Amino acid sequence: MEETKHIKISDYNYPLPDERIAKFPLKERDSSKLLVYNHGEIEERVFTSLPEYIEPGSLMIFNNTKVIQARLHFRKETGALIEIFCLEPIKPNDYVLNFQQTEHSAWLCMVGNLKKWKEGPLHKEMTVKGKP
Repeated sequence: MEETKHIKISDYNYPLPDERIAKFPLKERDSSKLLVYNHGEIEERVFTSLPEYIEPGSLMIFNNTKVIQARLHFRKETGALIEIFCLEPIKPNDYVLNFQQTEHSAWLCMVGNLKKWKEGPLHKEMTVKGKP
C-alpha cells in the first residue's frame, strides 16, 4: 500500500517582501516579468519571451477568471476584527446574476473570529494592518 503524504500549508510559506508584489498591471503588459523553470534552472525573463519556451503542438490553456474582493473585514464596536470570506453565491447562485443585484443577494461564507461575534452590528474595516 502506498504511503499517503499529508500536505501542510506551512510547506508553502516563503518570505515575499511587499515591494515584490505587483499592485497594478504594467502599462505595457507584455513587458511584465516571466519566471522560467527550465531543466532545473530558474531564470527571470520578460513575458514576450514566452514563445521561446513553447514546443510546437503544445496545448495552452488560458485562465480568464476574474478576482473579486471576497475577503471582507469588519470591526465590532468592541474593536474585535471579524473576517467574512465569501465562498460562492447562493441566491442567485450564478456569479454574473449575483453581481448584478442592486439590493439583496446571499453567499455561502466562512466567518473568522466567529466566537467574538455573537450579535450586534459590524462596521466595515477600510484597511487591515499589513493588508490593503
